[in-house]
Amino acid sequence: MPIPHLVEVKDRKLLEEIVYFSDRYGLEELERLSKRDFVNIYLLLCEETPLGYAVVWRSGDEAELHYLEVFEDFRQRGIGKELLKQLLGELKKRGVKKLLLEVSEKNIPARGLYEKFGFRQVGIRKNYYPDGSDAILMEREL
Repeated sequence: MPIPHLVEVKDRKLLEEIVYFSDRYGLEELERLSKRDFVNIYLLLCEETPLGYAVVWRSGDEAELHYLEVFEDFRQRGIGKELLKQLLGELKKRGVKKLLLEVSEKNIPARGLYEKFGFRQVGIRKNYYPDGSDAILMEREL
């Protein structure tokens, strides 16, 4: 299998690809986000096939991983690891020194992935999600 590569999403065609595979954002919302100076949207591609994406908000030398998703047909294949590895490398190249995120206490696979990449828990937001579950706040130095 060819090696996947991370691209920053700048054009509508790639935004449409994200919307086709994910129901997290609508096209208009993604377009608005893509035009914000502090938001970067990244798509992991294998040749021309979209595998997953991430939305990052930056402020100075810190960033927050706002959303990360591996598309359903590609889960449980190590794609999340590859996406996160390339994302961390890209953010470091851009001068980010710390990455923050929040993850549901119930999302055990995501929490495990983040921990494997050196993220550590720094806080909890009680009853944060609509189902009453807590948000685990995590961070990692780059």
